[in-house]
Amino acid sequence: MALTMSAENTLRSPKRKLGSKEMYSVVCLLVCNLCEQMTFYSVAANMILFCTSVLDYSSPEAATISLVFSGIVLFLNVPGGYIADSMAGRYNTILGSGLIYLIGLVMIPISAVDYKDMFGRSEDGSACDMTLEARRVYFLGGLVFVALGTSSIRANIGAFGALQVEGLGEDAVQSFFNWFYWVNNAGALIAFSGVAYLQQNISWVWGLSVPFFSMCLALVVFVLARGTYQHTPPAGSVLTSVFSLWRRGCGQFEKMRKTKGGSYDDVTVDGAVGVLRIVPVFLLMIFYWVIYSQMMSTFFLQSESLNVKIGDVKVPAAMLSIFDILVILLVIPLVDRLIYPLFRRLGWPLKPLQRIGVGLLLVGGSVVTAGVVEMFRKQDLSVNGAVIQVLGDEKFNASSMSVLVQVPQFALVGASEVFASITGLEFAFTQAPPSMQGLLTGLFMMTWGLGTFVSSAILKIVEVSTKDDPWLPDDINNGKAEYWFFLLGGMMFVNFIGFIFVARRYTYATHQTEESVAADQKGCND
Repeated sequence: MALTMSAENTLRSPKRKLGSKEMYSVVCLLVCNLCEQMTFYSVAANMILFCTSVLDYSSPEAATISLVFSGIVLFLNVPGGYIADSMAGRYNTILGSGLIYLIGLVMIPISAVDYKDMFGRSEDGSACDMTLEARRVYFLGGLVFVALGTSSIRANIGAFGALQVEGLGEDAVQSFFNWFYWVNNAGALIAFSGVAYLQQNISWVWGLSVPFFSMCLALVVFVLARGTYQHTPPAGSVLTSVFSLWRRGCGQFEKMRKTKGGSYDDVTVDGAVGVLRIVPVFLLMIFYWVIYSQMMSTFFLQSESLNVKIGDVKVPAAMLSIFDILVILLVIPLVDRLIYPLFRRLGWPLKPLQRIGVGLLLVGGSVVTAGVVEMFRKQDLSVNGAVIQVLGDEKFNASSMSVLVQVPQFALVGASEVFASITGLEFAFTQAPPSMQGLLTGLFMMTWGLGTFVSSAILKIVEVSTKDDPWLPDDINNGKAEYWFFLLGGMMFVNFIGFIFVARRYTYATHQTEESVAADQKGCND
């Protein structure tokens, strides 16, 4: 799409440095995001282990709860973005969602308390304790409030932060998303290392209480900078006009412009066209998240059946995710300060869809690697026998192979995120018209949610199809998990071919605002 005169002038204007007011607002948003990510991953890190050891769910049930929770969180990003764009604004949406979040963070630790130790026994001699059903209700109910809170925050805080630096040019926006994602993973690192260790080895109650305090801190920091933020006022129900355009037919878009005698301004028509052009890319991103979701489900089940002792220290199985995070923390500064600038200086800037394609290949390599690890793990188990290990309150027959053999598969996922996930956020923001940036960012995050649901569906199909010789039974030692991993790798290869086809035909858009359209028309009249 050709640049307008005003858009060209904006891109060619000299860059200015980040002002102190802008710096303060960006830093507060990044710290807020760090605390929120620490909160979310502190809830999610040991979810499977908590469900099996405290709530007495089977391993497949626990994996399904983890996947469905993640899917709902990300699926709800779309209404979260829509509410901000159309009604409440991003600041109010983030603040209100944080308060909803806190309700769930109170309920979840309640499900872990040992009431027998607190209250002893009643007069008839029976123990005063919460029933298993009540614990499950509190835990699952808490997850609902957490999902409602985190989804709307995720849909808006990245776009809200990018808005603070948008006037500095495209490179500033790209750099912001790189560091925004870096902070995301710094919060996750704290959760998967310190908080996960506290939960598994010291106390579920205290470990599940930490998220409440970290979310309180996130909201305090967010509100501190309220007077420095730049805002995009809610634009009303832009979707109403967009749906109306779609209903009339894609072939009629040009005729619907006011400049062509139609009823819709160019900004609305460009927005409707832009969304349709982005959808095929987003659809092909879904399978990226299918594989990504294995870190919190089947990779975790594999971790439980490997030797988690490193020396005399029994590390949490969830801690393997820190290798995904460490790779991200190391690679983001490298690409932001060295690799991407180098390609720009050479005259070959890496376009967003090229970077996403690299990410798809890397994440596909992670499940192939997991399949190879599983083959060697089972071979070691048959030769050397099982190591009995206790995680939480549950016993596992584990291989004597160190859990560190999983490091390459987690590292490949981390490297893939730098190229696919970060760039996907940037792509959603830059390819969306200003009135739909929250919605399109939410739509991108929804592909993550859809990926977890698709993963659950594929898992269920495999479970039914292999019931006579199961690939993923309750005890992974009796299954063929390597077939599952290789199946996902093959499916990603097919998905990548489709992505190449779409990417080669995509034309990048520079959206006009109503103000730029008016300025262009004035310039033409002058």
